[in-house]
Amino acid sequence: MHDLLEHAFATHQAGELCVLCTVVRLDGSGYGRPGARLLLTESGERLGFISGGCLEKDLCRRVWDATEAGPKLIAFDTRGNSVDVPRYNTGCEGVVYVLCQRVDDRVAGVIRSILDAYSSGHQVRLLTVYRSESQVACIGDTVLINDDPQTRREVCWKAFSINSPESIRSPLAKKLATATRNGSFVMHDFNGQAIEAAIEITSPPRRLVIFGSGDDVIPVSAASVALGWRVTVVGFRTELTQPMRFPGAEVLCGPMDDIANEMLRKQSHLGDHTDVVIMTHDFDRDVDLMDVLLDSPVRSIGLLGPKRRLAQLVTRLYQRSRRLSDADIDRIRSPLGLDIGAISPAEIATSIVSELIALSRDRQGGFLHERSQSIHQPSEHERVAAPLAEATQPEAVTL
Repeated sequence: MHDLLEHAFATHQAGELCVLCTVVRLDGSGYGRPGARLLLTESGERLGFISGGCLEKDLCRRVWDATEAGPKLIAFDTRGNSVDVPRYNTGCEGVVYVLCQRVDDRVAGVIRSILDAYSSGHQVRLLTVYRSESQVACIGDTVLINDDPQTRREVCWKAFSINSPESIRSPLAKKLATATRNGSFVMHDFNGQAIEAAIEITSPPRRLVIFGSGDDVIPVSAASVALGWRVTVVGFRTELTQPMRFPGAEVLCGPMDDIANEMLRKQSHLGDHTDVVIMTHDFDRDVDLMDVLLDSPVRSIGLLGPKRRLAQLVTRLYQRSRRLSDADIDRIRSPLGLDIGAISPAEIATSIVSELIALSRDRQGGFLHERSQSIHQPSEHERVAAPLAEATQPEAVTL
């Protein structure tokens, strides 16, 4: 997602037309969840997805004419027994609502705000109007909150195209600030006209720091880069710690504990959205790294090797007067990886990356066919009560 938004911004800056298509609502089942995006450029480039490939062709065919006069909501009905036309008999049994917007200066400004927040390591809350009968909100109007703790309650309304009364702005801002996951809702203005909007909570690209630069690190780095993660490989052997071995990753070479200490001192890399994997195959070096990493707020610390190796490592830390708290123990994953019977380096890498994905989504990594609940949380679409303004016309609000 980060790369797609960067490309959209760069394309606009270069003066080329492009369209950003975002899934804003999903009724029923679908491959592309709310927040999925597809970028189309006038030169024919296509990045991202809104489905498993079954809707993109028709979207590409329709989107340029549809957005010529402004943002457009396009619905794709994948229910085989639907009475709506056109129908997409994919068997997904859902209706996918896609907001299509040409990237103009206003949309580019929203994208820039998101990218700036990502660069600072902060989450972004985004509210986008995708259907409106009201005079006080237009399709494509956007509200944004940067979840920086110092500015959390400062709501950015700059992307709202027209002035809107406080009776509309206040419930919108409250709904956005208190949301816990992606969803959509409908509210009404002072004349009872409906405004439908999507809420999206997005995080910076997750960061993975791998200590080790042996051959077994190559597939772990490659798989993580392919997922769009920001990967840093730290090694101490010059001949192995070469950027050409780890395409797309940041590569650092030197004493590992010194590099880890420097990351900790500068508060870079080792943040609370960072996962660490230790693949040094050197017990003493692992002890030194753990002594540093346990002082950081990283989400997880994964190690290879059997449980008895971890027990020995904990004993050595204890001898250094390092006593592990319950929180420390919860963060350590050893042996790291899902139990898929992995043998080859590529399979082991798949196992490792799969556990990290499951960890971030609060899943156990079992078989989907044995899951009794839905694979995804049902999409939210709710009614929000908004206080009616006494005035019959929008108030003048300075943005």
